[in-house]
Amino acid sequence: MKKLYIIGAGSVGGHLALNIEQYNTSYKIEGFFDDDPDKIGTSQFGFSVAGDVNAALKLKEAFIAVGIAFPEVKKQIVEKLSRNSSLKFPSFVHQKAWVSSKVEIGKGTVIYPGTSVNYGSEIGEFVVINMNCALGHHTKVGNYVSLAPGVLTGGHTKISDEVEMGIGASTIQNIEIGKGAVIGGQSMVTTNIPENKVAKGVPAKF
Repeated sequence: MKKLYIIGAGSVGGHLALNIEQYNTSYKIEGFFDDDPDKIGTSQFGFSVAGDVNAALKLKEAFIAVGIAFPEVKKQIVEKLSRNSSLKFPSFVHQKAWVSSKVEIGKGTVIYPGTSVNYGSEIGEFVVINMNCALGHHTKVGNYVSLAPGVLTGGHTKISDEVEMGIGASTIQNIEIGKGAVIGGQSMVTTNIPENKVAKGVPAKF
């Protein structure tokens, strides 16, 4: 069985730790690494927090899950961990998610239960797709994206790198959301959203 270490002893990391057998039975959780000094040396979700991210850099030939939703924080941590070329970042798709054939999923991505990903879609690296999302055909999701529970996308939606979409946010078909944009919960995106904009409402405005 492969030893898996989780970066981040918060909600995403805890979900993986408590439910790893529902994602992939070939991994065994060894513990957490977290930069919060109050967590180091404690037990979180039944597993010890061995140290900070710098300590994780010392691992050799280890499997790592980055259990963090926030795009900017996650990107910084991944870039730091990438200095150690022996670390491996598998993706995790819950057994109760539905992923069509003709779908690409990048490394380090976590897809929660109840999610549906239709054909022709491309999911980038280190993406978190939370519970009960539904991605229409040919949806493209960039790297370090965070989709909260219940996000829905129309076909041919393009979600660029480091986007955050809140609970229940939706798009119509052929929408493009620019890098670093934030879409508020329950919003309906009917027009393209530029980079680094915050948009909310029905229809979503920034």
